Amino acid sequence: MFKRLILLTFSLIILNFYSSNVHANECEGSPWSKTILEYKNKHDEFPFLETRNDTGIFFDFEWDKDLKKIIVRRDKNKYPIVRFSLFNKLDIEQGSIIKSVEGNNLSKLSDDKIKSIFLQNLNFGSLKLELKNGKKITIEAKPYKLNDFKLVDFQLNSIQNIDSKKGIIEISFDSFFENNRPDLLNILIKNNFDYDESNKEALCEAVSEWITLPIKAIKYNEFKYDEDVRKGLKNKTKLKDSVLDFSFNEGKFRVVRSESGVGFFRQEFDFKKFPFDKQKLIISVTSGIRSSSDKNLIKFADTAAVTFITPENGAFSTLNKFKEKNYLKEWKVLSVDIKSKEIIDENFNDKDLKKNIIHNENTINLEINIERQYKHYIYKIIIPVFLILCVAWFVLWIPTKHFETRLTTSMVALLSLIAYNFVFADDIPKLQYLTSLDKYILLSYVFCCIPTFMSIWCSRFIKISQAKVTRVNSKIRTFGGLIYLVLTMQIFYS
Repeated sequence: MFKRLILLTFSLIILNFYSSNVHANECEGSPWSKTILEYKNKHDEFPFLETRNDTGIFFDFEWDKDLKKIIVRRDKNKYPIVRFSLFNKLDIEQGSIIKSVEGNNLSKLSDDKIKSIFLQNLNFGSLKLELKNGKKITIEAKPYKLNDFKLVDFQLNSIQNIDSKKGIIEISFDSFFENNRPDLLNILIKNNFDYDESNKEALCEAVSEWITLPIKAIKYNEFKYDEDVRKGLKNKTKLKDSVLDFSFNEGKFRVVRSESGVGFFRQEFDFKKFPFDKQKLIISVTSGIRSSSDKNLIKFADTAAVTFITPENGAFSTLNKFKEKNYLKEWKVLSVDIKSKEIIDENFNDKDLKKNIIHNENTINLEINIERQYKHYIYKIIIPVFLILCVAWFVLWIPTKHFETRLTTSMVALLSLIAYNFVFADDIPKLQYLTSLDKYILLSYVFCCIPTFMSIWCSRFIKISQAKVTRVNSKIRTFGGLIYLVLTMQIFYS
């Protein structure tokens, strides 16, 4: 039995040595990949960027167009807004506003000063906070692990299609993510890292499969992934250009991931104001890794851990350029922004833990605010419908005794409106609720029917009292027209 155990152990060592050599040979011509792969057996831990010891409070961000840099997001009174709280979610949720810390008014402190207060190593100390709602709390500093993926650049090349009926947008884009890896840099330094090497190298497949790459967890919320027009990690066929690379510059060694091509994203549209509606297109990018203060819920760490995706300046600057490059003429781009969001699933089924848990995951939303170009609907729907209604309404100026002429004209106008409705039917989204345009058309139908009803009424009562019929007709054509105009204004401008 002992001999068998020794033989099995020896076989595993030989097999592991052989596999390592085979994979190392695959990385010939890729010196960084080959060096890291040979060091693999000594590098099995999950690579968190930092180990920290503070209150675990992070502040939200926004883009300053004038300074062209990312700053701390603040409310109208200049108090900073919380992006994420790791240890105290009961009192400090995303969007909470902190008024002061240790008696210091945060509205008067610079961004760097605020960050230095909250991100300093407190050695299990604490901070006394006052929230904007007046609540005072003390939050303890605790150790945790941090990973912060960087969205270096997001180039929105075009919005190719907005399918409002299916709730899908189609965009062409290029994006680049970075994950700083000081652990890999240390490996290269120990193996006489050559600083004169090119600052970029594609990961060979062996390295991509063998070492832990947290950046692989990042994912877009795509409705479908079409390999013919999309390039990324999900492609099953081998790509000519790599989507994972090593990069070295400014003394930092990074793993760079690129995702590009045409993406399809689900959207929730609100058409109540159609055709004068504004929409918010959202492209979500999730970290793919849970953030929690409960170390039992973190698969790769023995402490609490948090994972972020944070945009760099380049992501904001290139995204804002798209406002002047929108080729989809049906829509006008009002603004673009990148905002943080925390996904909280209180009944998440974890297959590894085999139970339902509270799942927290940090994500960022790329928000594109657009406005519909409505002139098409004014010229081709609203004005023609109004003119047809005018034809029907001016029947009320025909003398009441000519009720046959009145009835014929009003019926022709009503039928014309019904027929024209079929012409523009495909231009109107089919929804379970009424849009502004639907209300306007329905209102026009009602007022187009009034002259027909009046003509029938006149034919019935004109022999009894022509003076009364004429008086009622006069009031309806005057006040009815005013009521129609008021209701129309109410529909479109309420």
